Amino acid sequence: MYAKLLFFMRKHLFIGIVALLAICLTSCKEEAPECAYHSDTLDLTVLHEDWQFDDGTMQFYYHFDVPEITAQVYNYGNWTICREYNAGGQNAYQVALPQSIYMAENVVDPVTRDTSVVYYTQHIDYRLGIGFVEIQLTNSDYFYSPEKPEDMSFRLQLIY
Repeated sequence: MYAKLLFFMRKHLFIGIVALLAICLTSCKEEAPECAYHSDTLDLTVLHEDWQFDDGTMQFYYHFDVPEITAQVYNYGNWTICREYNAGGQNAYQVALPQSIYMAENVVDPVTRDTSVVYYTQHIDYRLGIGFVEIQLTNSDYFYSPEKPEDMSFRLQLIY
């Protein structure tokens, strides 16, 4: 008789604890103005000819207007930006920013016509604010070829 009563009490105590945990884990915090889960993935593409160069910071950049980054998303959300390679293909993959790429480029001396290899690091990063994302590309030792950087695809994942 006591064994059945003890089993009955344990069973209901366990159900009560599980219910209390479920309520605690799904409740909203008071300081958050809204309690709902949202996510957006935005594809951002910089074309070769659209890169701009900033003489003050000695880096290439591209500025995206992103109205999805509201003050609430900026203050309460989370985001990641990745560079996407082979976008839209079967072998597409992403690398989270910031990204450092180790590069080598053959350079011809204009006087001697000798070719030498120059090694440098290309660093890709971003700035994010309310309503915008800016992608920044900086080469170590500020070594830049006369060409602008290639087309690049990025993915912005917003969770708010």
